[in-house]
Amino acid sequence: MKLLEKFLFVSTLCVSLSVILLVYGCKKTIEIREPGIGSMDDLNVHPTFDWQTTKEIDLLVSTDYPSLPAGALSRISVYKGNPGTGGKLMKQGSVGVNYSFHTRIRVSTADSSLFLQLATVTGYTETVELPTAKLINYIFSEQVGKKITPAHVDEPDCTSGCDSILTGTGIAVVDNGLVYCITDSYSGHVTMKDGTLKICGTFSGTISMGQVDKPCTLIVSSTGTVAISSLGMTRNCSFFIYGSASVGNISMISNAYLQNYGTLTISNNFSHPGMVRNFGEMIVNGKYSITGTNSELENLGTISISSDWDIAGYVHNYGSVEVFGNINFISKTVYNDCMIYAHQQVVFNTMVYLSNNGYIKSNMEMTVTNGANITLENQSMLSAPVFVMNSTITGTGSSSVIKCAVSGSIIGSQKFLTGPIEMLTPDGTLQSGSFPENFLKGASLLPLADATAYIPSGACNPEGSGQPTVLDSDGDGISNQLDAFPTDGTRAFLSWYPAASSFGSLIFEDLWPYKGDYDMNDAVIDYQFKVITNARNQVVDIQPKFYLRAAGAALKNGFGLQLDGLLPEMVGSVEGYIYKFGYIHLNENGTESSQERAVIIVWDNADNIIHRVGPSSMFNTLPDYPAGYSDSVYIRIHFSVPQDQYTLGPPPYNPFLIKNLDRGVEIHMPDYIPTSLANPIYFGSGEDDSDPAIGRYYKTAKNLLWATNITEKYDYTYETIAILYGYNHFAEWCQASGNSYPNWYLNLPGYRNEHTIYKIP
Repeated sequence: MKLLEKFLFVSTLCVSLSVILLVYGCKKTIEIREPGIGSMDDLNVHPTFDWQTTKEIDLLVSTDYPSLPAGALSRISVYKGNPGTGGKLMKQGSVGVNYSFHTRIRVSTADSSLFLQLATVTGYTETVELPTAKLINYIFSEQVGKKITPAHVDEPDCTSGCDSILTGTGIAVVDNGLVYCITDSYSGHVTMKDGTLKICGTFSGTISMGQVDKPCTLIVSSTGTVAISSLGMTRNCSFFIYGSASVGNISMISNAYLQNYGTLTISNNFSHPGMVRNFGEMIVNGKYSITGTNSELENLGTISISSDWDIAGYVHNYGSVEVFGNINFISKTVYNDCMIYAHQQVVFNTMVYLSNNGYIKSNMEMTVTNGANITLENQSMLSAPVFVMNSTITGTGSSSVIKCAVSGSIIGSQKFLTGPIEMLTPDGTLQSGSFPENFLKGASLLPLADATAYIPSGACNPEGSGQPTVLDSDGDGISNQLDAFPTDGTRAFLSWYPAASSFGSLIFEDLWPYKGDYDMNDAVIDYQFKVITNARNQVVDIQPKFYLRAAGAALKNGFGLQLDGLLPEMVGSVEGYIYKFGYIHLNENGTESSQERAVIIVWDNADNIIHRVGPSSMFNTLPDYPAGYSDSVYIRIHFSVPQDQYTLGPPPYNPFLIKNLDRGVEIHMPDYIPTSLANPIYFGSGEDDSDPAIGRYYKTAKNLLWATNITEKYDYTYETIAILYGYNHFAEWCQASGNSYPNWYLNLPGYRNEHTIYKIP
């Protein structure tokens, strides 16, 4: 709308309605956050700034799950926010052995992370949170449970940094922060007061470590072999093993630290009140006790215990633990993501047990006492001949299993299995307790022979349960439970932009090639894109929905979008567009004719879809003026030959206005290419500073814009009130090229001048 037209219209309206818009604006105190910025022309915007509130991510996801049925495809889902707490679905696709999910995804520049969720044909799900980056390359990998080593181990050696070399036999003292090395062999006793002992050869004897407030470190390199009959570790002491270490007795106090990458054999009972991390093989020929307020074990390798295992500290198990005696979980929290195996009994006392795809086995009886808090997640398993449960057990994620080879009992009417847990007994009955009274929210009781929940056997769970049932009704390679279209072999997955149940907004000034008043409300178009892909992650359909929420203009503007990566003939059909004025000409497939790229015109004139209240040419931009409404426009773009979504790019693609029924005048977002029908004579005219030769489009000489995309439903300002005056951090955002206040458009404390924001009367 021309500035003169706006002025005359507003003046007339003020007299007739007693609503004086200009006075309205003048009477309000408009807060400007940055001194010296009185108008959009005062902004100092870098020439390369694209005015985008979004960023694109190149997403590559792979899997390594050898336990899955051969050829089975899994589903990848991308969420904005944690799906477990209401995160919104953005994109889905398939992934499998030697078959990656590769796409481009558009997110808000304010988004710092994405959530990826893997769902397999076995019912297993796994969710990870990843920081946003230009490239995200992630592999979902099945835990192998045997000697999982870090990707990088910074192992010290004895080739440098040695202050003294020990050799032969004797009594040595490590002190004064010095580094002592054994490169050949040494036997005897070493007292470590303050410093480091590196063993790269052989050692036999005794070692005592530590004194008050003095650090000492004992290192056995990968070439080292030690036999320590007695090792005492006091405060600030650390023991690192990369080679082979045999220790008779280890005495540790609370902040002593042990980390093993090699092979550690302890000949007697072992108790530690501090931290132990095992990446290699650890053998305890005796009883193993984890005691003390700060005691903790992290296991990513294998542990073998010849007697009992008593746990009154924290355990994080990602490897395997085999116990030839009893396991007694006394207190604190145990995280089990792989295998714990007891040859005798397992007792869960007043503690927390959290299992994610974890397996715990007892060869005798497994008892869950009153006060134990147990959660089984994602194909976890408890297995024992006799299972006695006196506390509620909760299941989450994909189905878990409690397998009772001889009998199962639930003690007490208020003790429940709740959630996706399948309890199996020989005949599907309990010695005490009953079904369904003790089973809630999908928990079930079945005979062993009728197991339905499938858990594959593998390194972490050698037992497994059930048989895979992969039902694929349409034969597209995606099982029914993962397929959004289980009876349609041409379609498999649904993706959304900005997200499921979310809308974004496209906002325009329509005076191009001249600047307007920068209220950015000449067209406020809310949108949501639904994208349907097949089992091979190719796009079959694009189904956007558009709603024109505001039109602060007297011009009759059309609206369309260009698929920059596609030729017109790549589109099978287009439906849903609304034309009444005869200046849009189409190919047989519904794309616009005479175009180099595929162009879809959604409407040729906004008046076709909006319903004003009263005589005003303005639509939902004036204060105290009755609000109108818009029809929703549903477009259906179908590809007879499915298209690569990486080539197609992410929504909202390349949207644009057609100004006032003049097909040659298009208004795009900054640096987005015009269509073939845009008249080039307008570039560089008026206040436009486009230069097609360098790919610069739709910017002024001061790098101001005419359109942009907001990933949220945008609250625009009243008529003639520039966006700068409505949003306190808008200036900071654009002058910092988007690096400050990337979420400037949100309704957060101090972000907006509420009296400038349009509200429905």
